[in-house]
Amino acid sequence: MSLNLKMEKVLRVKNNLETKLVNEGLTKKENNLLNEIRTSLKEAPIDYEGPERMEPGIERKITTQQTPYAGHPAMPKGDRDFIELVASKRFKDSVDKVRRYLGDTAPIQGRNPLMNLMMMVMGGLQKISSIESQNKEYLEKLAVKLVVKELGVPPGSLQFDAKLVHGQAMSSAEGMRQEPEQFEEEDIKSAFKNADEHTEELMDFVDEFEKFNLEKAKRKLINSLIQGAAFKGGHMYVLVDKELNKLNPELLNLYGVSQALMEHLYWVYPDMEQMAASGGGQLGQSEVDETTDPPTVKARAATFPLLIHELIKGIYEIFGTHGLPDDPRQAEMVMGSEDTLPSEIWDSRLGPVFWEKFVDAYPDELFEEDKKHIQHYLFIRFSRLNAEEFFKIAKLILQGNPEGNKFIKRMVDEIIQDLKKEDYEEDYGDDDLDLSSLGL
Repeated sequence: MSLNLKMEKVLRVKNNLETKLVNEGLTKKENNLLNEIRTSLKEAPIDYEGPERMEPGIERKITTQQTPYAGHPAMPKGDRDFIELVASKRFKDSVDKVRRYLGDTAPIQGRNPLMNLMMMVMGGLQKISSIESQNKEYLEKLAVKLVVKELGVPPGSLQFDAKLVHGQAMSSAEGMRQEPEQFEEEDIKSAFKNADEHTEELMDFVDEFEKFNLEKAKRKLINSLIQGAAFKGGHMYVLVDKELNKLNPELLNLYGVSQALMEHLYWVYPDMEQMAASGGGQLGQSEVDETTDPPTVKARAATFPLLIHELIKGIYEIFGTHGLPDDPRQAEMVMGSEDTLPSEIWDSRLGPVFWEKFVDAYPDELFEEDKKHIQHYLFIRFSRLNAEEFFKIAKLILQGNPEGNKFIKRMVDEIIQDLKKEDYEEDYGDDDLDLSSLGL
Protein backbone atom coordinates (compact mmCIF):
# COMPACT_ATOMS: atom_id res chain seq x y z
CA MET A 1 0.00 0.00 0.00
CA SER A 2 1.38 3.45 -0.94
CA LEU A 3 2.08 6.08 1.70
CA ASN A 4 -0.76 8.24 0.38
CA LEU A 5 -3.29 5.41 0.68
CA LYS A 6 -2.06 4.56 4.18
CA MET A 7 -2.49 8.18 5.26
CA GLU A 8 -5.99 8.33 3.76
CA LYS A 9 -6.97 5.11 5.60
CA VAL A 10 -5.64 6.45 8.92
CA LEU A 11 -7.50 9.73 8.47
CA ARG A 12 -10.71 7.87 7.55
CA VAL A 13 -10.47 5.75 10.72
CA LYS A 14 -9.78 8.88 12.78
CA ASN A 15 -12.81 10.69 11.35
CA ASN A 16 -15.08 7.67 11.93
CA LEU A 17 -13.93 7.31 15.53
CA GLU A 18 -14.37 11.01 16.27
CA THR A 19 -17.89 10.93 14.82
CA LYS A 20 -18.77 7.90 16.92
CA LEU A 21 -17.24 9.55 20.00
CA VAL A 22 -19.63 12.47 19.66
CA ASN A 23 -22.72 10.47 18.72
CA GLU A 24 -22.58 7.37 20.90
CA GLY A 25 -19.24 7.05 22.67
CA LEU A 26 -16.27 4.69 22.21
CA THR A 27 -15.20 1.41 23.73
CA LYS A 28 -11.94 1.42 25.69
CA LYS A 29 -10.15 -0.22 22.76
CA GLU A 30 -11.52 2.34 20.28
CA ASN A 31 -10.63 5.22 22.58
CA ASN A 32 -7.04 3.96 22.90
CA LEU A 33 -6.81 3.66 19.10
CA LEU A 34 -8.08 7.21 18.61
CA ASN A 35 -5.54 8.54 21.13
CA GLU A 36 -2.73 6.67 19.37
CA ILE A 37 -3.74 8.10 15.99
CA ARG A 38 -4.02 11.63 17.36
CA THR A 39 -0.60 11.32 19.02
CA SER A 40 1.07 10.02 15.87
CA LEU A 41 -0.47 12.74 13.71
CA LYS A 42 0.63 15.44 16.14
CA GLU A 43 4.25 14.30 16.25
CA ALA A 44 5.04 16.70 13.42
CA PRO A 45 4.75 20.37 14.43
CA ILE A 46 2.65 21.05 11.32
CA ASP A 47 -0.73 19.32 11.37
CA TYR A 48 -0.96 17.72 7.92
CA GLU A 49 -4.24 16.03 7.08
CA GLY A 50 -3.24 14.44 3.79
CA PRO A 51 -0.25 13.72 1.54
CA GLU A 52 0.28 17.36 0.58
CA ARG A 53 3.32 19.02 2.15
CA MET A 54 4.86 22.47 2.54
CA GLU A 55 8.22 23.22 0.95
CA PRO A 56 10.78 21.96 3.52
CA GLY A 57 12.49 25.33 3.87
CA ILE A 58 9.22 27.08 4.72
CA GLU A 59 8.29 24.39 7.23
CA ARG A 60 11.73 24.59 8.81
CA LYS A 61 11.43 28.36 9.33
CA ILE A 62 8.07 27.82 11.04
CA THR A 63 9.15 24.93 13.28
CA THR A 64 12.46 26.56 14.27
CA GLN A 65 10.72 29.90 14.95
CA GLN A 66 12.56 31.84 12.27
CA THR A 67 9.51 33.69 10.98
CA PRO A 68 9.05 37.46 11.51
CA TYR A 69 6.53 36.62 14.25
CA ALA A 70 8.97 34.77 16.51
CA GLY A 71 8.75 36.37 19.93
CA HIS A 72 6.11 38.85 18.76
CA PRO A 73 4.40 40.37 21.84
CA ALA A 74 0.88 39.82 20.44
CA MET A 75 1.28 36.09 19.77
CA PRO A 76 -0.54 33.93 22.36
CA LYS A 77 1.38 31.38 24.44
CA GLY A 78 0.14 27.82 24.83
CA ASP A 79 0.99 24.14 24.65
CA ARG A 80 1.52 24.51 20.91
CA ASP A 81 3.40 27.27 19.13
CA PHE A 82 0.76 29.69 17.85
CA ILE A 83 2.46 30.27 14.49
CA GLU A 84 2.62 26.51 13.89
CA LEU A 85 -1.13 26.31 14.50
CA VAL A 86 -1.85 29.27 12.21
CA ALA A 87 0.43 27.91 9.48
CA SER A 88 -1.24 24.50 9.72
CA LYS A 89 -4.65 26.10 9.25
CA ARG A 90 -3.56 28.29 6.35
CA PHE A 91 -1.88 25.38 4.56
CA LYS A 92 -4.96 23.20 5.02
CA ASP A 93 -7.17 26.03 3.71
CA SER A 94 -5.01 26.33 0.60
CA VAL A 95 -5.23 22.57 -0.02
CA ASP A 96 -9.01 22.64 0.45
CA LYS A 97 -9.34 25.47 -2.10
CA VAL A 98 -7.32 23.51 -4.67
CA ARG A 99 -9.54 20.47 -4.09
CA ARG A 100 -12.68 22.61 -4.38
CA TYR A 101 -11.74 24.04 -7.77
CA LEU A 102 -9.81 21.12 -9.30
CA GLY A 103 -11.77 18.22 -7.82
CA ASP A 104 -8.68 16.63 -6.26
CA THR A 105 -5.18 17.58 -5.14
CA ALA A 106 -3.17 15.38 -7.52
CA PRO A 107 -1.38 18.41 -9.10
CA ILE A 108 0.00 19.52 -5.72
CA GLN A 109 1.11 16.12 -4.49
CA GLY A 110 4.43 14.38 -4.92
CA ARG A 111 7.98 15.41 -4.18
CA ASN A 112 8.02 18.44 -6.45
CA PRO A 113 4.59 19.84 -7.25
CA LEU A 114 6.04 23.26 -8.09
CA MET A 115 6.41 22.70 -11.84
CA ASN A 116 2.81 21.52 -12.18
CA LEU A 117 1.57 24.50 -10.21
CA MET A 118 3.60 27.03 -12.17
CA MET A 119 2.44 25.63 -15.52
CA MET A 120 -1.21 25.62 -14.42
CA VAL A 121 -0.99 29.16 -13.02
CA MET A 122 0.64 30.54 -16.17
CA GLY A 123 -1.87 28.75 -18.40
CA GLY A 124 -4.77 30.11 -16.36
CA LEU A 125 -3.38 33.66 -16.39
CA GLN A 126 -3.03 33.55 -20.17
CA LYS A 127 -6.68 32.55 -20.58
CA ILE A 128 -7.81 35.20 -18.10
CA SER A 129 -5.75 37.87 -19.84
CA SER A 130 -7.27 36.99 -23.21
CA ILE A 131 -10.82 37.41 -21.85
CA GLU A 132 -10.14 40.44 -19.61
CA SER A 133 -8.31 42.41 -22.30
CA GLN A 134 -11.58 42.64 -24.23
CA ASN A 135 -13.43 44.02 -21.19
CA LYS A 136 -10.65 45.89 -19.45
CA GLU A 137 -12.29 49.24 -18.65
CA TYR A 138 -15.56 47.60 -17.59
CA LEU A 139 -13.76 45.28 -15.15
CA GLU A 140 -11.65 48.11 -13.71
CA LYS A 141 -14.78 50.13 -12.94
CA LEU A 142 -16.58 47.04 -11.63
CA ALA A 143 -13.71 46.32 -9.20
CA VAL A 144 -13.89 49.84 -7.75
CA LYS A 145 -17.69 49.77 -7.54
CA LEU A 146 -17.65 46.39 -5.78
CA VAL A 147 -14.99 47.37 -3.22
CA VAL A 148 -16.65 50.71 -2.42
CA LYS A 149 -19.99 48.97 -1.85
CA GLU A 150 -18.75 46.02 0.21
CA LEU A 151 -16.39 48.09 2.38
CA GLY A 152 -18.94 50.86 2.87
CA VAL A 153 -16.55 53.56 1.65
CA PRO A 154 -18.37 56.91 2.10
CA PRO A 155 -18.95 58.79 -1.19
CA GLY A 156 -16.24 61.34 -1.93
CA SER A 157 -13.87 60.14 0.82
CA LEU A 158 -11.39 58.50 -1.56
CA GLN A 159 -10.42 58.51 -5.23
CA PHE A 160 -9.42 55.39 -7.14
CA ASP A 161 -7.02 54.69 -9.98
CA ALA A 162 -7.44 51.00 -10.81
CA LYS A 163 -5.85 49.35 -13.84
CA LEU A 164 -5.59 45.79 -15.16
CA VAL A 165 -2.06 45.34 -16.48
CA HIS A 166 -1.77 42.22 -18.60
CA GLY A 167 1.73 41.08 -19.45
CA GLN A 168 3.42 44.17 -18.04
CA ALA A 169 6.30 44.08 -15.60
CA MET A 170 5.57 45.81 -12.29
CA SER A 171 8.03 47.84 -10.31
CA SER A 172 7.87 47.88 -6.53
CA ALA A 173 5.05 49.99 -5.16
CA GLU A 174 6.08 53.23 -3.52
CA GLY A 175 7.06 52.67 0.10
CA MET A 176 7.69 48.94 -0.34
CA ARG A 177 11.38 48.09 -0.01
CA GLN A 178 13.17 45.02 -1.27
CA GLU A 179 15.09 44.76 2.02
CA PRO A 180 14.65 46.26 5.51
CA GLU A 181 16.37 49.59 5.94
CA GLN A 182 19.25 49.47 8.41
CA PHE A 183 19.78 52.29 10.91
CA GLU A 184 22.80 53.30 12.93
CA GLU A 185 22.50 53.12 16.72
CA GLU A 186 22.86 56.87 16.94
CA ASP A 187 19.97 57.37 14.51
CA ILE A 188 17.68 55.21 16.66
CA LYS A 189 18.77 56.91 19.88
CA SER A 190 18.22 60.32 18.33
CA ALA A 191 14.79 59.55 16.89
CA PHE A 192 13.38 57.67 19.90
CA LYS A 193 15.08 59.46 22.78
CA ASN A 194 13.04 60.57 25.76
CA ALA A 195 15.43 62.67 27.80
CA ASP A 196 12.69 64.23 29.93
CA GLU A 197 11.89 60.92 31.62
CA HIS A 198 15.33 59.33 31.81
CA THR A 199 18.57 61.12 32.52
CA GLU A 200 20.94 58.17 32.67
CA GLU A 201 22.54 57.37 29.30
CA LEU A 202 22.17 53.61 29.68
CA MET A 203 18.50 53.90 30.54
CA ASP A 204 17.98 56.17 27.53
CA PHE A 205 19.71 53.62 25.30
CA VAL A 206 17.56 50.70 26.46
CA ASP A 207 14.34 52.67 26.38
CA GLU A 208 14.89 54.03 22.88
CA PHE A 209 15.67 50.66 21.33
CA GLU A 210 12.82 48.99 23.18
CA LYS A 211 10.38 51.60 21.91
CA PHE A 212 11.67 51.22 18.35
CA ASN A 213 11.25 47.44 18.54
CA LEU A 214 7.73 47.76 19.98
CA GLU A 215 6.68 50.14 17.21
CA LYS A 216 8.14 47.79 14.60
CA ALA A 217 6.24 44.84 16.11
CA LYS A 218 3.03 46.87 16.11
CA ARG A 219 3.53 47.83 12.46
CA LYS A 220 4.23 44.18 11.64
CA LEU A 221 0.87 43.02 12.96
CA ILE A 222 -0.98 45.92 11.32
CA ASN A 223 0.64 45.01 7.99
CA SER A 224 -0.44 41.40 8.50
CA LEU A 225 -4.02 42.47 9.18
CA ILE A 226 -4.01 44.68 6.07
CA GLN A 227 -2.74 41.82 3.91
CA GLY A 228 -5.22 39.44 5.55
CA ALA A 229 -8.12 41.79 4.77
CA ALA A 230 -6.94 42.02 1.16
CA PHE A 231 -6.62 38.23 0.77
CA LYS A 232 -10.07 37.57 2.21
CA GLY A 233 -11.59 40.42 0.20
CA GLY A 234 -9.98 39.20 -3.01
CA HIS A 235 -12.70 36.55 -3.20
CA MET A 236 -15.41 39.22 -3.50
CA TYR A 237 -15.49 38.53 -7.24
CA VAL A 238 -18.11 35.85 -6.55
CA LEU A 239 -20.53 38.63 -5.56
CA VAL A 240 -20.64 39.84 -9.17
CA ASP A 241 -21.04 36.40 -10.72
CA LYS A 242 -23.91 37.52 -12.96
CA GLU A 243 -21.87 40.35 -14.45
CA LEU A 244 -18.87 38.07 -14.99
CA ASN A 245 -20.95 35.30 -16.56
CA LYS A 246 -22.29 37.79 -19.08
CA LEU A 247 -18.74 38.57 -20.15
CA ASN A 248 -17.65 34.94 -20.34
CA PRO A 249 -19.04 31.89 -18.52
CA GLU A 250 -15.48 30.56 -18.02
CA LEU A 251 -14.29 33.50 -15.95
CA LEU A 252 -15.59 32.47 -12.53
CA ASN A 253 -13.96 29.05 -12.69
CA LEU A 254 -10.73 30.49 -14.10
CA TYR A 255 -10.61 32.98 -11.23
CA GLY A 256 -11.29 30.28 -8.66
CA VAL A 257 -8.60 27.95 -9.98
CA SER A 258 -5.97 30.65 -10.42
CA GLN A 259 -6.59 32.15 -6.97
CA ALA A 260 -6.43 28.72 -5.30
CA LEU A 261 -3.21 27.75 -7.08
CA MET A 262 -1.51 31.09 -6.45
CA GLU A 263 -2.35 30.95 -2.73
CA HIS A 264 -0.90 27.44 -2.54
CA LEU A 265 2.30 28.61 -4.21
CA TYR A 266 3.07 30.61 -1.07
CA TRP A 267 3.58 27.27 0.68
CA VAL A 268 5.57 25.34 -1.94
CA TYR A 269 7.69 27.95 -3.75
CA PRO A 270 11.21 27.79 -2.25
CA ASP A 271 12.60 31.06 -0.92
CA MET A 272 9.79 33.24 -2.19
CA GLU A 273 11.10 35.97 0.09
CA GLN A 274 14.34 36.08 -1.91
CA MET A 275 12.37 36.32 -5.14
CA ALA A 276 10.37 39.22 -3.67
CA ALA A 277 13.60 40.89 -2.54
CA SER A 278 14.84 40.81 -6.13
CA GLY A 279 11.61 42.50 -7.26
CA GLY A 280 10.35 39.53 -9.26
CA GLY A 281 7.05 37.69 -9.43
CA GLN A 282 4.74 40.62 -8.69
CA LEU A 283 1.23 40.28 -10.08
CA GLY A 284 -0.25 43.20 -8.18
CA GLN A 285 0.65 46.33 -6.27
CA SER A 286 -1.01 49.27 -4.59
CA GLU A 287 0.01 52.63 -3.21
CA VAL A 288 -1.68 55.72 -1.84
CA ASP A 289 -1.23 59.24 -3.18
CA GLU A 290 -1.96 61.53 -0.26
CA THR A 291 -1.16 64.69 -2.23
CA THR A 292 -4.60 64.57 -3.86
CA ASP A 293 -7.83 65.68 -2.19
CA PRO A 294 -9.25 63.25 -1.28
CA PRO A 295 -6.38 60.71 -1.26
CA THR A 296 -6.09 58.39 -4.27
CA VAL A 297 -5.75 54.63 -3.97
CA LYS A 298 -3.72 53.46 -6.95
CA ALA A 299 -3.94 49.74 -7.76
CA ARG A 300 -2.41 47.66 -10.55
CA ALA A 301 -2.99 43.93 -11.00
CA ALA A 302 -2.89 41.11 -13.53
CA THR A 303 -6.43 39.83 -12.88
CA PHE A 304 -9.79 41.11 -11.64
CA PRO A 305 -9.61 39.30 -8.26
CA LEU A 306 -6.07 40.58 -7.72
CA LEU A 307 -7.20 44.12 -8.58
CA ILE A 308 -9.87 43.84 -5.87
CA HIS A 309 -7.16 42.57 -3.49
CA GLU A 310 -4.90 45.55 -4.22
CA LEU A 311 -7.72 48.10 -3.87
CA ILE A 312 -8.62 46.73 -0.44
CA LYS A 313 -4.97 46.69 0.59
CA GLY A 314 -4.62 50.34 -0.43
CA ILE A 315 -7.73 51.38 1.51
CA TYR A 316 -6.64 49.60 4.68
CA GLU A 317 -3.14 51.00 4.30
CA ILE A 318 -4.69 54.46 4.72
CA PHE A 319 -6.37 53.30 7.93
CA GLY A 320 -3.24 51.49 9.16
CA THR A 321 -0.99 54.55 8.91
CA HIS A 322 -2.84 55.88 11.98
CA GLY A 323 -0.94 53.23 13.95
CA LEU A 324 2.44 54.77 13.18
CA PRO A 325 4.24 57.05 15.64
CA ASP A 326 3.19 60.70 15.44
CA ASP A 327 6.80 61.79 15.01
CA PRO A 328 7.55 61.79 11.23
CA ARG A 329 11.13 60.54 11.64
CA GLN A 330 10.02 57.69 13.90
CA ALA A 331 7.26 56.75 11.46
CA GLU A 332 9.73 56.78 8.56
CA MET A 333 12.15 54.49 10.41
CA VAL A 334 9.42 52.03 11.43
CA MET A 335 8.13 51.78 7.84
CA GLY A 336 11.69 51.50 6.55
CA SER A 337 12.21 48.47 8.77
CA GLU A 338 8.88 46.69 8.25
CA ASP A 339 7.35 47.67 4.89
CA THR A 340 9.33 45.29 2.71
CA LEU A 341 8.40 42.88 -0.07
CA PRO A 342 9.95 39.81 1.65
CA SER A 343 8.08 40.64 4.86
CA GLU A 344 4.86 40.90 2.86
CA ILE A 345 5.26 37.23 1.88
CA TRP A 346 4.80 36.15 5.50
CA ASP A 347 1.94 38.64 5.89
CA SER A 348 0.28 36.88 2.94
CA ARG A 349 0.86 33.41 4.38
CA LEU A 350 -0.46 34.06 7.88
CA GLY A 351 -2.30 37.40 7.80
CA PRO A 352 -5.64 35.95 6.64
CA VAL A 353 -5.97 33.94 9.89
CA PHE A 354 -5.12 37.00 12.00
CA TRP A 355 -7.74 38.97 10.05
CA GLU A 356 -10.37 36.24 10.46
CA LYS A 357 -9.90 36.32 14.22
CA PHE A 358 -10.05 40.11 14.26
CA VAL A 359 -13.32 40.14 12.27
CA ASP A 360 -14.73 37.36 14.50
CA ALA A 361 -14.44 39.83 17.39
CA TYR A 362 -16.71 42.35 15.63
CA PRO A 363 -20.23 42.80 17.02
CA ASP A 364 -22.89 41.61 14.55
CA GLU A 365 -24.17 45.14 13.94
CA LEU A 366 -20.99 46.05 12.02
CA PHE A 367 -22.08 43.79 9.16
CA GLU A 368 -25.34 45.66 8.63
CA GLU A 369 -25.39 47.62 5.37
CA ASP A 370 -25.64 51.05 7.03
CA LYS A 371 -22.88 50.32 9.56
CA LYS A 372 -20.12 48.82 7.40
CA HIS A 373 -18.30 52.15 7.37
CA ILE A 374 -17.87 51.94 11.15
CA GLN A 375 -15.41 49.10 10.53
CA HIS A 376 -13.05 51.76 9.11
CA TYR A 377 -13.22 53.87 12.27
CA LEU A 378 -12.68 50.74 14.35
CA PHE A 379 -9.54 49.71 12.48
CA ILE A 380 -8.18 53.25 12.82
CA ARG A 381 -8.86 53.42 16.55
CA PHE A 382 -7.49 49.95 17.15
CA SER A 383 -4.33 50.87 15.22
CA ARG A 384 -3.94 54.06 17.27
CA LEU A 385 -3.82 52.25 20.62
CA ASN A 386 -0.46 52.63 22.33
CA ALA A 387 1.82 49.64 21.78
CA GLU A 388 1.24 48.09 25.21
CA GLU A 389 -2.55 48.16 24.96
CA PHE A 390 -2.47 47.22 21.27
CA PHE A 391 -0.56 44.01 22.00
CA LYS A 392 -2.72 43.20 25.02
CA ILE A 393 -5.97 43.43 23.04
CA ALA A 394 -4.51 41.79 19.95
CA LYS A 395 -3.42 38.80 22.01
CA LEU A 396 -6.91 38.44 23.52
CA ILE A 397 -8.45 38.56 20.04
CA LEU A 398 -6.00 36.02 18.59
CA GLN A 399 -6.71 33.73 21.56
CA GLY A 400 -10.43 34.00 20.95
CA ASN A 401 -10.82 35.35 24.50
CA PRO A 402 -14.28 36.94 25.04
CA GLU A 403 -12.58 39.87 26.80
CA GLY A 404 -11.17 40.88 23.43
CA ASN A 405 -14.67 40.92 21.95
CA LYS A 406 -15.91 43.03 24.86
CA PHE A 407 -13.15 45.59 24.29
CA ILE A 408 -14.01 45.82 20.59
CA LYS A 409 -17.72 46.21 21.44
CA ARG A 410 -16.95 49.10 23.80
CA MET A 411 -14.82 50.74 21.15
CA VAL A 412 -17.62 50.37 18.56
CA ASP A 413 -20.18 51.85 20.99
CA GLU A 414 -17.90 54.84 21.57
CA ILE A 415 -17.45 55.36 17.82
CA ILE A 416 -21.21 55.28 17.23
CA GLN A 417 -21.79 57.81 20.00
CA ASP A 418 -19.07 60.10 18.64
CA LEU A 419 -20.51 59.90 15.13
CA LYS A 420 -23.99 60.72 16.44
CA LYS A 421 -22.54 63.71 18.26
CA GLU A 422 -20.80 64.87 15.11
CA ASP A 423 -24.06 64.58 13.12
CA TYR A 424 -25.91 66.54 15.82
CA GLU A 425 -23.33 69.33 15.82
CA GLU A 426 -23.42 69.51 12.00
CA ASP A 427 -27.22 69.83 12.07
CA TYR A 428 -27.38 72.42 14.85
CA GLY A 429 -23.97 74.05 14.64
CA ASP A 430 -21.13 74.18 17.12
CA ASP A 431 -18.02 76.20 16.32
CA ASP A 432 -16.18 74.49 19.16
CA LEU A 433 -16.59 70.95 17.82
CA ASP A 434 -13.27 69.11 17.98
CA LEU A 435 -13.19 66.39 15.31
CA SER A 436 -10.11 64.88 16.92
CA SER A 437 -12.50 63.44 19.51
CA LEU A 438 -13.48 60.91 16.86
CA GLY A 439 -9.97 59.54 16.87
CA LEU A 440 -9.44 60.55 13.23
